[in-house]
Amino acid sequence: MAEQFDNRPIGVFDSGLGGLTVVEAMARRLPAEDIIYLGDTARVPYGDKSVDSIKRFSHQDVDFLLQRGVKMIVVACNTVSSVALPALKRQFPAAHLLGVIDAGVQAAVASGARRIVVIGTRATINSDAYRRGIHAVDPSLLVESIPCPLLVPLAEEGLGDSPLAEAVLELYLGGVRANPPDALLLGCTHYPLFKAALDRYFAGRVNIVDSATACAEYVAEYLTANALAAMPGKKSQSRFFVTDMHSAFPAHAARFLKRTPERVEKVSLEFPE
Repeated sequence: MAEQFDNRPIGVFDSGLGGLTVVEAMARRLPAEDIIYLGDTARVPYGDKSVDSIKRFSHQDVDFLLQRGVKMIVVACNTVSSVALPALKRQFPAAHLLGVIDAGVQAAVASGARRIVVIGTRATINSDAYRRGIHAVDPSLLVESIPCPLLVPLAEEGLGDSPLAEAVLELYLGGVRANPPDALLLGCTHYPLFKAALDRYFAGRVNIVDSATACAEYVAEYLTANALAAMPGKKSQSRFFVTDMHSAFPAHAARFLKRTPERVEKVSLEFPE
């Protein structure tokens, strides 16, 4: 029996640019897959919005991608994954929806760490989704969660490896530096831009679990298990959609994507009250 392939694109969305770290990791891990990315840059960040607003915005994001014929959707937004993913799965039962939090939990547990510190936006940390996910797998693991809201704007401004970033890391993580955890789980897709700074901050003593890379591996496993993988060797294409685009967008996006994005289009979603 001939092997089946599915060359439809994978949809990825985030409230802004952070999800481009997931796209970059997926492009490395899955070079044959087409990707359509949606960044809701007009309403970024989702992390300081109400739960009702996050659910409404993410519903629009999923609907937008499904209209473009994607075969699955990666929720590359920790905030949406933590507070809205179950609702999205109920609203779109036929869609293949994967959240970045499940991928991060799987990678953190697989790391063998006994003590894990999770950092993320306030909404993600307040949801307690990572701790609950980790303890659902292994309740004996020690998990501490720390909100680090200033890291997102620093990443957006390209200051992920700067003296200012080091000062902010001290503000948030100074209390755990003297007694570092086994693993630090980056619970925000912006945070891979701080990997070098974090490695220096902890003097290489902490295993930094990058949720973007973990998500790419998680997607690869899901594609194989569900016969959704594209034909190997196929030339891939990427399209990028945003709901607001300023003149510096290409430079900002390149920091996350590690290349200048092609075919960026500004679109309008319905913003019901």
